[in-house]
Amino acid sequence: MKNLNLTNMKNSILKIAAMLLLTGLITSTVNAQSTSTTDSICAGSTGKIYKISGFAGSTYTWTISGNGTQASGGTSDSITINWSSTPGTDTLTVVESNVIGCLGDPVQLVVVRLVPPTVVLSGADSICINSATTLSKLQMDFTGYAPWTIGYTEAGTARTATTSSAQYNFNSQVFSTSGVKSYVTTTLTDRFGCSGTHTGTASVTVFPKPTTSAITHY
Repeated sequence: MKNLNLTNMKNSILKIAAMLLLTGLITSTVNAQSTSTTDSICAGSTGKIYKISGFAGSTYTWTISGNGTQASGGTSDSITINWSSTPGTDTLTVVESNVIGCLGDPVQLVVVRLVPPTVVLSGADSICINSATTLSKLQMDFTGYAPWTIGYTEAGTARTATTSSAQYNFNSQVFSTSGVKSYVTTTLTDRFGCSGTHTGTASVTVFPKPTTSAITHY
């Protein structure tokens, strides 16, 4: 009779455990918790803050697998990280320890260090005074994540342009003075707000109108 009661009790326990597994209240294995959304940051970003909400009195062990350095925060619930300027993927892990030393499950965040944008400015053209270029010989070649916003100067005047074209051709303004008008890039950002390198120059040579002498009869 006792054996029968034990068998019935075991069967009941097994049924309850099976129900809990099906409803997700318990798991058959203990895995690290992962933050659902991947974090994207600009390669070379510094002073980036990462924070969790834990229990009062807990301490936290932070680990960076990859190319990042914890700059501040120690074992608190909020730290700052300086990320490598090399594009790639890292994993940030934190383990909480409560006031009596009980450890929580690891919580992880995948961090993608984005490739920074680049732009090369080139081109040259010649026009007559009081006119603008028309052949779109001035050119910017971009790499990275479009759209890009580029800052540049046109004969010393600040300009901005936004484009999704990897090869962006454009014309000059109307120039009312002669001489060589230089173009220089000043700033570059991509769709994520990441800054990049900008190189190269372009120019437009503006010719004055000829001054013709009076007609002389010989």
